[in-house]
Amino acid sequence: MPHLSIVTTMYKSENFIHDFYSQCIITLAEIQCLSYEIIFVNDGSPDNSLNEVLKLREKDKNIIVIDLSRNFGHHNAIMAGLTYSSGELVFLIDCDMEVPPTTLSKFYKTMERNIDCDVVFGIQDKRKGFFIERILGSIFYKLFNSLTDIKVHSNSLAERLMTKRFVDEVVKMGDKNIFLAGMMQWAGFKQIPLTIKKGLREGKSTYTFRKRLLLSLQAITSFSSYPLVLLFKTGIFIASLSILTGGYFIVKKLFYPNEILSGFTFVIVVLLFSLGIIVSSLGLIGIYIDKLFNQVKNRQTFIVRNIYKSI
Repeated sequence: MPHLSIVTTMYKSENFIHDFYSQCIITLAEIQCLSYEIIFVNDGSPDNSLNEVLKLREKDKNIIVIDLSRNFGHHNAIMAGLTYSSGELVFLIDCDMEVPPTTLSKFYKTMERNIDCDVVFGIQDKRKGFFIERILGSIFYKLFNSLTDIKVHSNSLAERLMTKRFVDEVVKMGDKNIFLAGMMQWAGFKQIPLTIKKGLREGKSTYTFRKRLLLSLQAITSFSSYPLVLLFKTGIFIASLSILTGGYFIVKKLFYPNEILSGFTFVIVVLLFSLGIIVSSLGLIGIYIDKLFNQVKNRQTFIVRNIYKSI
């Protein structure tokens, strides 16, 4: 069994840490892994998560704690954990126990059966959550896959077992606008899905609707320029419609010179519609400019305050 890194993030996670760690140890023994590290990334958690994991570290020096200077977001925290991982295999998993660490054995056995595989990624047998949440999730992935060249499984999970060479390539991408599912699919290599059952988190999820919406917007604008193409096509359509409408009124005036051309309401509607298109277009272009701005200024996506590890 090669050296293994288990990477997880903490945000309001103090209630899950001890159970998570216990199940990790049980699973490591099951797959006979003697060389391991468990990396906890503290993503500016406002509760007692950091102190709880430091207590565990007093008993197990294989635990590494990366304490970020503030909350940088789930995907940025994951990138921090992947960056500092040293294992020949890296197992990424959330510590909220929706997917128990005991599933590691299934991931490892799947990779063992496929020697040339670099990634075994988890997919849900059935999308969890309320009806609206499931529908919105399905719509997002269908929209994302239709607008981009890469295809992300609609029920994919954060949990995955990866080789070190794959992790290194993902880290080297240097994206400042991080959408991990898209980045990992774009990286290529042989990837195999593994269907697992995902439970419900105990307590309220920290992934609010606003966070999901912002992540969806970031995902699409980071991997596709098609919205700009659609914007151009919409402008051409409106311009063509205006020319045809103008031609219609000119012809009507030539053949019926005595008829009064009334269309004030129509003109107002067209003007308001055009104004809406212009404003939304400027907003969309602004989003892409913001992406370029973030990438060009090359500011780090996370800042480490402390690293607790054995020398």
